[in-house]
Amino acid sequence: MTFMTFVNCDLFNAYACRSADKCFYEISPYSNPSFLWAMAFSVAGQLAVIYFPPLQAVFQTEALSLGDLFGIVLLSSTVLLFDTIRKKFLQQYFSDNSRMMRSLLFKRKDSSAGRTRRRVGGKKGKIRIKQKVLVGPPVSGNGSTIRARNVATL
Repeated sequence: MTFMTFVNCDLFNAYACRSADKCFYEISPYSNPSFLWAMAFSVAGQLAVIYFPPLQAVFQTEALSLGDLFGIVLLSSTVLLFDTIRKKFLQQYFSDNSRMMRSLLFKRKDSSAGRTRRRVGGKKGKIRIKQKVLVGPPVSGNGSTIRARNVATL
């Protein structure tokens, strides 16, 4: 039952996360056929692991009653309820465009941090300031960050 509950929570979460600002009921379920096929194969694989005897032996699972399945779907579908509450009532705190999220993700640059000064053309030449500015949060799973160079000439 735990396996089924966790997998169903993930499936409901994937269904709810199809849009960052619209609730699950505001988007047509048929808007992404590939997603529906993926969901169907996930549910079929889940049921095969639970009810197909050779897979039951491999994964050490037991067949569940219809009442158990109903309880699992009822419990795991609360993800849709919580996501709807988040999108409808708490959007200012938990959306991609909220002021709070931007302040946490995009730190302001310190005016003196990361600057290097170098004279170009001798003692009386121009001073060139090279500055590395952190632009945003990590964009890939390997922990790398986007960096931009801001080179100003005085």
